Amino acid sequence: MNDVKVKLSENLKKDYPNIKVAMLEVRNVVNKKSDSKLENEKRKLEAFIRKEGKNLENSDVIKNYDRFFKKFGKSYPIQFQIKSILNGQSFPAVSTVVEAMFMAELKSMFLTAGHDLDSLKGELHTKMTGGRERYERINGKEQQLKAGDIITSDEESIISSVLYGPDRRTSINMNTKNCLFFSYFPYGEDDANIRLHFNNILSYIKLSSDGEPEFSEVTIFQI
Repeated sequence: MNDVKVKLSENLKKDYPNIKVAMLEVRNVVNKKSDSKLENEKRKLEAFIRKEGKNLENSDVIKNYDRFFKKFGKSYPIQFQIKSILNGQSFPAVSTVVEAMFMAELKSMFLTAGHDLDSLKGELHTKMTGGRERYERINGKEQQLKAGDIITSDEESIISSVLYGPDRRTSINMNTKNCLFFSYFPYGEDDANIRLHFNNILSYIKLSSDGEPEFSEVTIFQI
């Protein structure tokens, strides 16, 4: 059921020779405003983060992503979210499918974008930006991209940027039935850890789903 294909550009090779991207397709999801079982898992994950927070902040995963973001004078957003939970805040309430992705993201600290699979057009292409590209971010604002960022586009437009996140056109919404989850690893990552991350997303979706979603194999791409 791996319908989506990804091509990595050769222009990534010099700066990111070990880059990987990975994805998971999940179909027949039920995206709800909330779910009590998922809420219970949120509280457990928050407790884990508060217990292990310092270790998480000093992990190699955070250091690798921070290495990328600091090149642009930015901090890794997952690191900010971890600090928010350490300071007593809770997971934001969005929708069950988005929250499933976000929970897995904080568990593994792997940067992940979620998309409405039916909104994607054709093959995906991941490349490094030249600095003239623009796209509409998930908040509806147009974003001029910086040179050296990493983006993924379908045959219509950019769907995500490592620096600025997913787009609006293909974002997951309350009517979404089929999803694509897409993760970036600019400096590489062990395949087993990548697969575990996507399995966590799937487990959280199943927990809050009224039906039985269909899902693809986790696919990993590299140059």
